[in-house]
Amino acid sequence: MVAASIALLVLGAIGAVKAGSAGASYMYDLEQVQPALATVAPAVRDPHTPRLAHRVFLVIIDGLRLDKSYELPFLDELRRRGVDTEATSHYPSWSRPNYVSILTGVPPSASGVRTNHHSTPVAIDSLMDRARAAGLTVATATDYDVLPGLFLRKRTAASAVHPEVARADDPLDDLDIDAMADPLSEAAVRAPDANLESPFNDARYAPWPGGFTEASTALAAGNADLVVLLFGAVDSAGHAHGGESPEYREATEIADRALARALGRVDLTQDAIVVTADHGHTKRGGHGGIEPEVLSVPLILAGAGVKPGTSANDARLIDIAPTVSALLGIPAPGHGLGRTLDDVLALDPADKIARDIADQQRLTMTRGVVAGAEARAATDLLENRAERIALVLGGAAFASVLAALLIRRRVLRLDVRVLLVSVPAFFIVYYALIGTLGQRFSPSLLPALGIIAVSMAKFGIAAMIVQLLASMAALRNQGTLGQRLAAANGIAWTGLMLAMIPAGLAWAFFPPPYVTLPSPVWLVVIPAVQVAVACAAIDVALTLMVEVIIFAARAWQRDTRPLDS
Repeated sequence: MVAASIALLVLGAIGAVKAGSAGASYMYDLEQVQPALATVAPAVRDPHTPRLAHRVFLVIIDGLRLDKSYELPFLDELRRRGVDTEATSHYPSWSRPNYVSILTGVPPSASGVRTNHHSTPVAIDSLMDRARAAGLTVATATDYDVLPGLFLRKRTAASAVHPEVARADDPLDDLDIDAMADPLSEAAVRAPDANLESPFNDARYAPWPGGFTEASTALAAGNADLVVLLFGAVDSAGHAHGGESPEYREATEIADRALARALGRVDLTQDAIVVTADHGHTKRGGHGGIEPEVLSVPLILAGAGVKPGTSANDARLIDIAPTVSALLGIPAPGHGLGRTLDDVLALDPADKIARDIADQQRLTMTRGVVAGAEARAATDLLENRAERIALVLGGAAFASVLAALLIRRRVLRLDVRVLLVSVPAFFIVYYALIGTLGQRFSPSLLPALGIIAVSMAKFGIAAMIVQLLASMAALRNQGTLGQRLAAANGIAWTGLMLAMIPAGLAWAFFPPPYVTLPSPVWLVVIPAVQVAVACAAIDVALTLMVEVIIFAARAWQRDTRPLDS
């Protein structure tokens, strides 16, 4: 009987290790280092339209939701003088994926940048690549250091025009831009002699108080043709206090004042300012899902080349790169899946048609590449799904046969009353916590730079405590020590099966690599069932350890009890 308990402990340990490993790597498995678009040359189509603005300032206020962007003096002044519209962010609505959406015109589903843990340089054509290929200068200022590193290129003549050529000679797949932030890492030690270049002619990282304003003001006083400004404090306040908190509002006001000081002297008769955000925030604080307050972000355009009082219908973040390209009179990024928002631009009819034709030519190629990759991935998935399902069902059948043998030997007992009290306790508490505290199974449950599996584990610990107490209560009234331990083995076997089978089916239907992204609910459910296996295994171990200790202690007491005279 004790041997059966040990066997169940071993089975649970194996499942816990595998499931825990899968859960820990899940967000990294979502990433694609080399998406399909990176394997083809960018479809650069030059419409030869005139330059509308001498300089363009593209401002990204990280985490600024649309409704909280109003009643801010500087932004409202830009709205009054130009275009006040909104744009839709892209799922998963995290920062790095949507920095890429804004600067390349490629959404997370096709860029391969799906989470904030993407740490290799993006290998697709960008707004900066197009500007530099046209002989323009590009600069950036930010209080978040990831932006320049996210678009690193090899220092070759070809890289500025065709970044995939540089990849073919010396790929950047193994370069970890986050590791370079650690001064003691090998990447940081080797960095000074690396053959890499930023896509920006001038990249300023200024995280100290007032640093963003100082760096942005200096760039505004310079002569860079395209200036990208990224402000991160609003996002930090959203994560810490929620999207409807006074602290979040204060952060938006600070951002507005910083932009007013930096860009207040920009000559809007010659230059243009475009302001947007990568995502918004939920009331509780968080993003990543498809909540309206997360996906709806401001899009403000003002200055030269902008048609005041107009609006852009169904604008998306991926439409910003081609629109900024039109303001500068350069081709749009050649891997882009967005369109030029020409309704808000001062283009004459012939130039508008030229931009539309160039967009359609580019989109014909890029949409075909993405659709082809998704079709091949779907075919591969279907071809192997039956085999994976068979493995899961075969494992479940083997476990059932093993349980039947143990039941016949009376070392495992499936007591319905005990099981109904003990086993559901974990799953009810676990999934109820995910549904409530986890914001209804939304990726927006994550804190800043969090990992979904870690958040799931917090809910799992609470559920484990509840189930352990329920198991102890349910086993109290068993007749003998042997019956009690057999019933505990039944709890262990049932709990493991109820956790492992859903995890196995999730693996069968949604295996990595994820060419096509799971839906928001599945993006949470997949790691949730993986973590459930690990938590169930730990809970089984704790329950059986307690029962084995009780069994051994009482057996020892029985053997050592003095005989009555």
